[in-house]
Amino acid sequence: MTPKSQTRAAIYARQSVAADELLADQIARCRDLASAKGFDVVEVYSDNNVSGYKAREAGTAFSRMLEDARAGRFDVLIVRKLDRLGRSLAALEAFAAARVAVVTIDENIDLTTVNGRLMANLLTSVARAEVEIKAERRVNANNARRARESGGIPTSGRVPYGYRWVPTKDRGDGDAYVIDGPKGEPGTPAERDNDRAADVREIYSAFLAGVALGSIARDLNARGRRTVPTKSHPEGVPFTPTTLRRMLMSPYYCARMPLEAAEKYDQRALTRGTTTPGRWEPIVSVEEWEAAKARLEHPERKTSPGPSRRWLLSGIAVCGVCRMPIRAGGGEKGVHSYRCGSMAHFMRRGDPLDRFVERVIVARLARPDAVDLLDDRERGDADALRAERERLATAIRQAGDDEMDGLIDRAERVRLTKRANARVAEIDEKLRSGADVDALAGIVGASDVRATWDTLSLGRKRAILEALATVIVHSVGQGNRRNMSDEAMAKTVDFEWHD
Repeated sequence: MTPKSQTRAAIYARQSVAADELLADQIARCRDLASAKGFDVVEVYSDNNVSGYKAREAGTAFSRMLEDARAGRFDVLIVRKLDRLGRSLAALEAFAAARVAVVTIDENIDLTTVNGRLMANLLTSVARAEVEIKAERRVNANNARRARESGGIPTSGRVPYGYRWVPTKDRGDGDAYVIDGPKGEPGTPAERDNDRAADVREIYSAFLAGVALGSIARDLNARGRRTVPTKSHPEGVPFTPTTLRRMLMSPYYCARMPLEAAEKYDQRALTRGTTTPGRWEPIVSVEEWEAAKARLEHPERKTSPGPSRRWLLSGIAVCGVCRMPIRAGGGEKGVHSYRCGSMAHFMRRGDPLDRFVERVIVARLARPDAVDLLDDRERGDADALRAERERLATAIRQAGDDEMDGLIDRAERVRLTKRANARVAEIDEKLRSGADVDALAGIVGASDVRATWDTLSLGRKRAILEALATVIVHSVGQGNRRNMSDEAMAKTVDFEWHD
């Protein structure tokens, strides 16, 4: 007689976190069961650090195992528990369609029987319900923790750039975040290069001074700065305008957090009234965050400012004939040059022109009356304006609730919110314009204006130039003009100083 062929079995082991020893234990127990039942183990599949709650993509052992099952390479699949396959019935149904029976150790389930399939359905549903209940409890606990007066603890997860997370066991009654400040000997390049909190302050300061997000990102990337490292990008990635916008909209930098976890994903809805103080030190003030947010949300703000500028005057200075903004390039290869935007009226070397304009701007800022440039630019009523804006936002929400409760009709709600929104837009414009003083802050009144100017980024210099004057550039005419004196240069460049 020909001996009956053995049942071909495969073993699958999975662990949600990286733990080789746990996988080895699962496989050993599955082999014991196969031996007891007389199965012939033809393959072992294992996934380490793979969640059972998510689909198993191509490249995982689970995906390869399912392909082998459909190809008929084994008859039975042995697992320690059903939840090793996943948290839904989809996995069981996939193996059933492939005519592969699943056998478990802990639940003693055999899907070759009707009762075994019924029990598997029940256990899988219970496992999924447990996961959902745990997730709901976690969300409720996080929300309750936010609401407690002694709370202010954010959820663990991705930490904002400029902070470091303090684990609960190390925190005690201390802060949830600590500022990721300088590392290295004081005053050394290593200290400056590792000061992420200083990067955040510079981002806010530059943006409120009128520097475009693209220019800020370019300056950071040029210094080798990168975002917070992740598993997929251990060195971080270059900054982009989108990255900076998220940072400027985030209340975490002023030590505030959303009252409810879901709200943090809609940064536009966050205000001082819909956030609560967090238990950590702020990097910027609440006023700076609100000013940056108001500027970003202003309807007239340019959302696509064009390419990041590499030179001081490109796109800012204008041609003296057609008044079109001047452009960089067009001269000899490798030589910094400017030309009229229409390409019809002049072409001249850029370096001498930039240096002359810098000398004029520095001389203006060094004058004793430079402090007058700050007059009427700061708002003494900023706090009152913000309080009024908060009251209007509350009134808008109340109007919506009153319509839902039947207290007012839609027409009345539209009338009330239209008037309130118009006032909110007016307040936002006042707050936004009040922040323009930051373009000159730090250099007006400096003991050495030239030295201070030389430390500024290109984006900050351009913002100062735009705040002070419109530069009008003319042709230098025929002949060699490579070594023009300041007196000669002044005849080819005009300044329209802003009041």
